[in-house]
Amino acid sequence: MSSRTAGLLSPDGAPSSRAALHRVHRHLYEELGPQRGPAGAGLARARALFGALGEPQDRFRAVHVAGTAGKGSVSTFVASLLRAHGFRVGTHLSPHVYSLLERFQIDGEPAPAELVDAALARIRPAVEAVDQAGHGRPSFFETTNAIAFDLFADQVDYGVVETGLGGLFDSTNTISRADKLGVITPIGLDHQDVLGATLREIAAQKAGILPVGGRAVAARQRSAEVEDVLSTEAARRGCDLRWVDLGPPAVRAWTRPGGTEPQLRGQPSLSLGLTGQHQAGNAHLALRAVEAIAARDGWSLDPDAIWLGARSATLPGRFERRVIGRRTVVLDGAHNPMKLAALVATLREVHPGARFPWVLAVKQDKDLEAVVRVIVPTACLVVATQFVTGDGDHLAGTSVPAEQIAIAARQCGVEAVVEEDPQCAVARAAGGAEAGLPVVVSGSFHLLAAVRPGTTAR
Repeated sequence: MSSRTAGLLSPDGAPSSRAALHRVHRHLYEELGPQRGPAGAGLARARALFGALGEPQDRFRAVHVAGTAGKGSVSTFVASLLRAHGFRVGTHLSPHVYSLLERFQIDGEPAPAELVDAALARIRPAVEAVDQAGHGRPSFFETTNAIAFDLFADQVDYGVVETGLGGLFDSTNTISRADKLGVITPIGLDHQDVLGATLREIAAQKAGILPVGGRAVAARQRSAEVEDVLSTEAARRGCDLRWVDLGPPAVRAWTRPGGTEPQLRGQPSLSLGLTGQHQAGNAHLALRAVEAIAARDGWSLDPDAIWLGARSATLPGRFERRVIGRRTVVLDGAHNPMKLAALVATLREVHPGARFPWVLAVKQDKDLEAVVRVIVPTACLVVATQFVTGDGDHLAGTSVPAEQIAIAARQCGVEAVVEEDPQCAVARAAGGAEAGLPVVVSGSFHLLAAVRPGTTAR
């Protein structure tokens, strides 16, 4: 047993998971919350925190993933492929959907609450010291980064780290190892209030993770302007940037009710654990990333391990099919037009020609009209609802009022009703679904947590 896990079990051998998770929640949600302290500090506070902890972010071989769409899925595929090749892998994802522990993955499973609690206990003195030194109190996200890095340091063969927001000033961008592999997924407009109003500005933020003198793989972009930004920044940093095509002929895929089967260039047919044409592209990008790692580190890809890694990848809130109240429900956290378009494409593949009742709620910073325009071609009814945010990453607040969503849907020619309680909204939508068709719940991961019974509080 590792020294980090020794002593974490109660005398009768049963882990005190509930008490441990309660302690973690109390500290992260009640004592920290959203970022406070000096504004415009960039990475100074994160660097001070991780420096006080002995630079844990540089004590494992890292894969650092940024982009607008597909970051979580690509991170999950990379981790799954590495595990299937026999490596011990840590994965740091954000945001979580149902449980805080989803952010800290060890070999494909959320880290036990006891381990997360112990990691937090180790880093709390550094959190206090950074605050007292005048940097301001570390944020929720910076502290969860520290927990993940503490769990991974000297314990895993590879750590796959998803950026939180942007890249250049994201606290995960303190990883400075020369062998860090950068991975950039498709880039589009999102979080414009923070990252910039234009694609060029947003791409510059994402390009901030490119390792100086290192290697990176990036998805071919729809915008030549975005590719120019990434290429220019890679050249400036001396980064060997390889482009990966995510569509035909490099990637072909067929999605049926049983899942997605891609044909990737140079590979036999695969079966994916995540559903959708866009997931085939995500799997291809992940495979090319793992291929780069194998070439660099001197090991070979195994066809059987590739099949197993692609098939065993799972991630909450991505075309997640559940039964709620005897009705099949598709839960998907897509929250911007780019991600919602991928969801709509998948629905059309699985149920050609069908129209679905949608339960929809979005955060205040989203382009509501653009969101509604994407979903209306596949909607027979929009049940507009809302939720309360405030999961530690964000300030507490209410999503767009349900009535505004309903008005926007009606203006696009779709029937819409208001049901402010998310669970009641699902029940109401179920009444408008044809037999055999699912209710679709989307617009925010916050909404998914609110409608799925029995989930852990965010």
